[in-house]
Amino acid sequence: MASTVFQHGLPRPVPTTSSYEELFPPTYRFDELPPLWPAVKGGYKTPIYILGWLVRVRNARIRFGGYHTPWNCNVALARWNELGFDNEENKRDGVCEPDVMVYGEHHFLFAIADNQLVGLRAMKRPEVRERALQEALQVLEFDPKRATVEKIRWFRLPAPRNVLKKPVSFPHIYCEKKHVLPQLIREMMDGSWKKRYPPQFAPGFLKYLEWEREYDARKQKVIAQQQKIAQKEEKSGLSDSSESTTVGPSSS
Repeated sequence: MASTVFQHGLPRPVPTTSSYEELFPPTYRFDELPPLWPAVKGGYKTPIYILGWLVRVRNARIRFGGYHTPWNCNVALARWNELGFDNEENKRDGVCEPDVMVYGEHHFLFAIADNQLVGLRAMKRPEVRERALQEALQVLEFDPKRATVEKIRWFRLPAPRNVLKKPVSFPHIYCEKKHVLPQLIREMMDGSWKKRYPPQFAPGFLKYLEWEREYDARKQKVIAQQQKIAQKEEKSGLSDSSESTTVGPSSS
């Protein structure tokens, strides 16, 4: 899934018109299907939607970059094969191993499908949809009492800015400060997954992927710092203008 969704890069900024929001809402429920990507609807190109669970991790984009290709291609795929899910039934139905990416600034999105033709065709069938969900839970070692059907969503890319302010539309199953994160997530965050699942990439390619992740993290950190400076300058300018007064000649 990752290679096909991201081979053309991240989607362009979302138009702010109300008609776009009506045609392509930020989320769909598990049992709903978003429009097919990249079909044109209402004069707009359909955005990418990802089906998965959110895990809240403060400053995830700054701390970890945008997309975890080494983890996806090693840990998720290795566990998928270990559990015997790389079988003819899943290949026939278009069910594949879960992926993970950073969603917005403060969430990981653990994905099991997208709105391309293969993904939608698989998720259209309730029995295939349920099988994909159960197999993803086993691969990711998520607690089924937390990673429920009610909290899995189709999430539109890119993430809207108000993800944190709408917990009903964007529910998370774990929060770094409130819950003990599953072992796979902790290993992904601290890099210790490499001990259990040695990377299968050529050393040069793996080094490039790590550089790309670190570069993205540094870039996001610089952007965040620039935004803080701009906000301080804006507040300082407002303060100066409110304190300034016009001094006229004194009367004798």
